[in-house]
Amino acid sequence: MDDNNKAVNACGTSSKADASELQENKVGYGNPPFQRRFKKGLSGNKKGRPRGSKNRKTIVREIAYEMHKVIEDGQWRWRATLGLMLLALRNHAAEGNVRAFRAYQKYLAKYEPQETNSKLGYLVVPAPMTTEEFIKHAEKTNVEADRLHEIRIRELGGKP
Repeated sequence: MDDNNKAVNACGTSSKADASELQENKVGYGNPPFQRRFKKGLSGNKKGRPRGSKNRKTIVREIAYEMHKVIEDGQWRWRATLGLMLLALRNHAAEGNVRAFRAYQKYLAKYEPQETNSKLGYLVVPAPMTTEEFIKHAEKTNVEADRLHEIRIRELGGKP
């Protein structure tokens, strides 16, 4: 016996069934009449994008990060397509290909850590206080806060 059969109200129906019936019969904004609602498992755009289809971004990522087995220094290594392309670009730039050099410099400028040219100043961090200094500072702050509190009370017409 499951939980739905255990929870039966006086009318002989389960409370979960009542809740789902109320939900189905509810009509208003975002809740069209029951007869015009989409059936379970069906969407309104039947000829829409099929399940499992991939967009351009997904396809490019899959190809860029696809792993290939290559020989480097006499050993087999696994490299991603993107890494192999950048290595080839670097090698062409080292051979003197000006276009490859410019493209390689462009990638380096885009993905290397950037230096900041702005003069932002310095962050000054105070030294830690001793216990006596902290107590003295707290007392001074409390006296100032009490004085401001009294001024506010007087302004409102009350007694301090």
